[in-house]
Amino acid sequence: MNNIFEYRKKGEEIIITGLRKGVHDTSIVIPDSIDNMPVTEIADEAFKENSITDIEIGKNIKAIGEKAFSECKELKYVIWNCNCDKISDYCFSNCSALAQFDFSNIKELGLCSFSESGLQKIKLPQSIENVSVGSFAGCEQLKDVVWDCSCDKIPVDCFAECFALTQFDFSRIKDIQGSAFFNSGLNEIYLPQIIENVSDSAFAYCSQLKKVVWKCECNEIPEQCFYDCSALKQFCFSNIKKLRKEAFACSGLTSVSLNKGTEVGKSCFAYCGNLEKVEWLSARSIKGDIFESCKNIKEIFISDNVKNIEANAFESSPNAEITFV
Repeated sequence: MNNIFEYRKKGEEIIITGLRKGVHDTSIVIPDSIDNMPVTEIADEAFKENSITDIEIGKNIKAIGEKAFSECKELKYVIWNCNCDKISDYCFSNCSALAQFDFSNIKELGLCSFSESGLQKIKLPQSIENVSVGSFAGCEQLKDVVWDCSCDKIPVDCFAECFALTQFDFSRIKDIQGSAFFNSGLNEIYLPQIIENVSDSAFAYCSQLKKVVWKCECNEIPEQCFYDCSALKQFCFSNIKKLRKEAFACSGLTSVSLNKGTEVGKSCFAYCGNLEKVEWLSARSIKGDIFESCKNIKEIFISDNVKNIEANAFESSPNAEITFV
């Protein structure tokens, strides 16, 4: 078996750099030693774009390079016996046949480590201390995520374009970073008080999202947070103090009720074609771009404490009935 590998020596250790030309083995076992020297590393891109179907990684492996198994589209099984507790950047990216992986001995997931892979279910144990940007982005078959890791941050693009992911338990999360669930399949989310931060575009383009319960410690909706969430008809703004730019633009909201003091950013509700009712109980000025192209507003209730309403604030809905309260 050892003669199927390309490798180089590093002192008294061996680094696997790939398979020898002409080798067509698809079931691979990384040996513990070659030439009586321990095999301790797998080099960058060592098996990239290879036709291997399964691999068992030897117990002496301490490091696995970037893209080591990326684009191995027939890879279905990985046995991780090694001492390496980090999945390197892009290690299993584009491994579209890889439906499962045992994370029990892992501490860190690198950049896009499983992006566009075939994972269907993942359980991240407490041993995992860090999850990097885009770790599971584009995993179109991913349906179930158990997040038990000690890391309480969902990084940028982590589950972006995970179309089959309809639910997620946020009870262990404190920080949801930018585009974390961008264009994912979430249909309902409950954000508990423990959450301290939600970043821009966190749930943008989630076209199946119908219900949001916002109990977060943070009382600010970031830029484009629910942009183009076309199935989102209702949202409770009672504990919200600030809505940033385009927070709900192009969403499916049918009504908006804003409390006293709520600050509303540019184009916050622009292009909400289903919006029929607006209750502006805030004393803040109503700027012209906030309800831009909202063509179906029928009822508008405005606090008589509002000092300024720009002339074009509701020009897209000229037949709306306006009442001051």
